[in-house]
Amino acid sequence: MAYTEQRTDSAGRTGHIGRFRVDGRLRSTRRFTAKREALAEARRQEEAGKHAEWVDPAASRVTVAQWFAIWQEARVDRAPRTIEAERERFRSLVSPTFGDRPLRQVTHEDVARWAATMTSPTTGETASPARRRDAARLLVALLDAAVDARRLRSNPARTPSGKVPSLPRAPKTKPHRYLSHEQLRRVADATTSPQTRTLILLTALTGLRWGEVSALTVADVDPLRRRLHVTKAYTRLDDGTLLLGDTKTHARREVPLPATLVEAVATQAAGRAPGDLLFTGTRGGALRRESFDRSAFRPAVLAAGRAVRTLRESLGLPASGLYDDAVVAAVRRLQTDGGLPPTGVCDPETWALVSDADRARRDGRVGGARTAGTGAGSLAGGMTRGEKVSRTRLLAALSRTTLGPGAEDFDTLTLHDLRHTAASLAISGGATVKAVQRMLGHESPVLTLSTYAGLFEDDLDALGDTMSAAFQASAVVLGTDPGGARILRGSFSASS
Repeated sequence: MAYTEQRTDSAGRTGHIGRFRVDGRLRSTRRFTAKREALAEARRQEEAGKHAEWVDPAASRVTVAQWFAIWQEARVDRAPRTIEAERERFRSLVSPTFGDRPLRQVTHEDVARWAATMTSPTTGETASPARRRDAARLLVALLDAAVDARRLRSNPARTPSGKVPSLPRAPKTKPHRYLSHEQLRRVADATTSPQTRTLILLTALTGLRWGEVSALTVADVDPLRRRLHVTKAYTRLDDGTLLLGDTKTHARREVPLPATLVEAVATQAAGRAPGDLLFTGTRGGALRRESFDRSAFRPAVLAAGRAVRTLRESLGLPASGLYDDAVVAAVRRLQTDGGLPPTGVCDPETWALVSDADRARRDGRVGGARTAGTGAGSLAGGMTRGEKVSRTRLLAALSRTTLGPGAEDFDTLTLHDLRHTAASLAISGGATVKAVQRMLGHESPVLTLSTYAGLFEDDLDALGDTMSAAFQASAVVLGTDPGGARILRGSFSASS
């Protein structure tokens, strides 16, 4: 029960403080001149404690920066990359405005104004919507934690109903890029090493994240059951340090190893101990994403993605990215002139003839040997020595690929797009949402559906065809038996 005590300060002035209990501890109000004011304040504080609304005034005097440091100390279970990202966002976007401000002085209006106008520390311009949204979410979470710790009575970034109206609009996500089976094979064939080929195919057919596939060990491969055990992942910090820890969702899972890759994976694991990494860098350590992307993946993608256009240019055909009838006819003529079966498919042997034709065009020797195109011009004009070397390397990479009718070029893509490709190929192959979720390691099927909703829309057409076919099959038709009698034919259930 609240009560008051009389106190005298160092100057000899007499006053009153209120005394009350919250959470079993006896606490005091500030000093009042009138006894009734001290008692009223003590009763208000005690009543707030009964309704879990009491806030320690001293606790709310800490600055936002001080509270952020305290909050971070309690988040040791978070992934190091998450902690690092939060510290960077706080340092660059939150701290300049709120770092030195006491918690109790943060207002809703201040948060709304800051969320709409926060600037980038490097350019001085308004930060991107994605950066502003991430920073605003961080501040909201920080203030929510202050409420939970009874340092604030309510979160000033939220309305009384709990909404966050100041949160910047979510930026539009980059459209996913998917490869077809033929395009994926083309990229794999354009690589220069067995490890690169195996890693690309494994990623695109299982959907493993880069941190997961680069952390696979020989022991994680079960060739008999055709399974991969995904138990850990590498995380790269901003300073370049690689940390080995749990997967993104902190969950272990099994992923099917496609039969077509069993032999390649077994070859990759040959001669290595169970605890050794399956894929390694040049010095035997963990394979780094930046290095692999720059030296192995990107060159293969750039070559494979423009294969059809390069073929058409070499044959003197109009620029296009489609392997159409004109290309088929041109390739057949080239194969006939070169003594190869006129299949119309550009295989490695045919690419050798294409390279010769391309070289002749670059040197201005069109006509010395029969080329397939009409109106063919010389590629020599305007090409520097460096461009000629680049084209020779491009044709060398393409000489390992095979192109056929219907092949199409594609835009460049990232390593993460191989994960999207895996989802696309699985869905087009008839996989259920649950199966795709388990393969990708999503926390729930809802995330899988929200990420790849567009891919599942094609199922509606297939469903409509299936329903239509089943309905048509149930139709009753008239027929005759061998004796000439008319009979009914149709599909009936036992209950009908």
